[in-house]
Amino acid sequence: MKRKLVIATLTAAVLVGGGAYTAVAVSGDDAPRTTSTGAVADEDGGRDDDRGDDRDDARDDRDDDRDRAAPAGGVTAAQAAAAAPGKTPGTVESVDLDDDGHWEVEVLGRDDREHELTVDTSDGTVRVTGKDDDSDDSDDAGDRKALRDARTDAGEAIAAALKAHPDAKVTSVDFDDDGADHWEVELHDDRELHVDARTAAVSAD
Repeated sequence: MKRKLVIATLTAAVLVGGGAYTAVAVSGDDAPRTTSTGAVADEDGGRDDDRGDDRDDARDDRDDDRDRAAPAGGVTAAQAAAAAPGKTPGTVESVDLDDDGHWEVEVLGRDDREHELTVDTSDGTVRVTGKDDDSDDSDDAGDRKALRDARTDAGEAIAAALKAHPDAKVTSVDFDDDGADHWEVELHDDRELHVDARTAAVSAD
């Protein structure tokens, strides 16, 4: 009778609790015997660990890299750099991929002013979005001259970076504004490169 009562109680605990438990079943000779179930389930019915969250975070990071590496439509940084001067003649100073599906391009125009443009990554549409009206700042005169005198332009800097790292995608290129006479090129995996504006030699940041 005692054994039947313990078994009935154990069955009820499984049906009601649904979790891990350790029970003592008593045999006819009153020798205790231990029985246990597996891991504890959380309130949502899953296992109580953080491995699933870690895997989700890793997938999100990879998705972010893929999004930056392959913008919709496939218009590349080099193509954006080539397209912008067709709208505003001048020398490309920087190309940066934004979060809205555009390349943001700065062009030093023939009027000695900096012009801001966007190039759509889906169809290559170029739009002028702004212009710097202050072209008389003597502090910037040296930077503008260095950009115009550079033997390597933005497109050539991008090409040099991709030749050194053929598996990569360029997400930005900027002419250094500290008089160092090089291009700063950022890749989709956050690697940063320097491309010499005179020789196009590539080095890691």
